[in-house]
Formats: sequence, structure tokens, C-alpha cells
Amino acid sequence: MPSRRAASIALAAVACALVPAGAPGNGKTPQVGALDTDCGHGGAGDGDYQFVGTCAGRAVSPDRRFAVVQRAYRDKQPPIELQDARGRTLATLPSLSDDMPFVLFWAPDARRFFVNHYQGSGLDRLRLFELIGRRAIERPALMTAVARTMIALYPCLARPGKVDASGWRWSRDGRRIALVAYARPDACLVDVGRNRTRSTGRWQSTWMIADATTKRIDRASIRVRKGGVGPMPKDGPYATF
Repeated sequence: MPSRRAASIALAAVACALVPAGAPGNGKTPQVGALDTDCGHGGAGDGDYQFVGTCAGRAVSPDRRFAVVQRAYRDKQPPIELQDARGRTLATLPSLSDDMPFVLFWAPDARRFFVNHYQGSGLDRLRLFELIGRRAIERPALMTAVARTMIALYPCLARPGKVDASGWRWSRDGRRIALVAYARPDACLVDVGRNRTRSTGRWQSTWMIADATTKRIDRASIRVRKGGVGPMPKDGPYATF
């Protein structure tokens, strides 16, 4: 009888075969790979900032009062920092300090920022941070709301940790985030032994808008992402982005 490890390898092979080719990540800005340490691939983009492993990076808030900073390093990554305008460290961000690349988007009012934190295999983890006083507090309730919405749409994703998401952009008022939610290609496959898997359902990449203040999903914004790669909608609730 095949070992459990052999079955796990078979599942991983299925997942790798189904991951689409191209740049990792599903956000507006494609992520650099986990092993990419070319500092030329980092820096400011269209409303965002790409951080690359080992490379110095500084994403300054729109009001220029704060910055999220990664110091250059070789082996051990120093903590990602929140700094003030004078470069003084106000707080550290442990959840981002894991050597993985990430893309950061400041809200227009500089009260919050979200991060597409690369997890590998083309997957991001959406993280929302809110500035309270002189600290950056992570708000996981937003990602929880995204996961609950996806599970309601696609029950096969109900097992823990199956849902991921990439933020796309902030609304002009800095309150809402347009995002796309998705999962691993093999998220709805289960191991039934003897190197075989069984499908428990299907899922589709799905657009939605999350309120960064209430952590609720706008039901009117939920739409399937055509082909899994289509552009962000521009009508209805998306018109204000």
C-alpha cells in the first residue's frame, strides 16, 4: 500500500501542474518570486511598493508622516519597521518579517495600509494594518470575512486555511479595498489513498469589495473573475475605485 508521504507528493504534483504559469501572486502588481533577490525588481509602482527579500525598501505614506521600512540584509532578516518621518522606529511588524516578498498599498488618507504577502505557489495572503497612535495594528477580521464569503460560495473550501486573497486597490475615500479571492488549485481535492484524489467541489477566483472599517464584504460586489485572470470590474460598486 502506498505510504501517506507518497500520497502527499502526488497531491503536491497535481497542485504544481495546475498552478498557472507567469509571475506569482494574483494582485494588480505581480509578486516577485520567493527566491528573487534582485533589488531592481523592487520599489514604487502604481500606488504600491514591492519589497524584495534581502533588499532595502521604504514605502512612504501619502502624507509622508510614516514609512514601512525593510533594512538590507544578507542572511537573517531584521524586523520590518514602521518609522516616522525622521526615520525613528515606532513599531515592528513581525507577521511580515519572514523573508518573503510583499507588496504594500497605503490608503489615500494614510490611516491604513494593506499588504499582499507572498506565500509561494502563486498565492498571496492579504493583511490589513491600521495606524493607532504610533503603532500599526494588524486587523485579521477582514481576511476572516473574505474566507467566510468564499466558503459560503464554494463549500469545498471549508477546511481551515484554504482561502487566500490579493488586494487590488483602495477606494478613493480610503475605506474600502477591491480584492480578488481564490485558493490553491487542489483546494477541493482530498486524498482517498493509493495515490488517488477525489474532488469535493469547485471554486472560482472571485472579485469582492471589503470595508476596511467594518470588515464586511459588499454583497453587491461579488463577481466571478472571468477566466481567473480578468481585469477588475469598473461598474457598480467598483466605479469609485
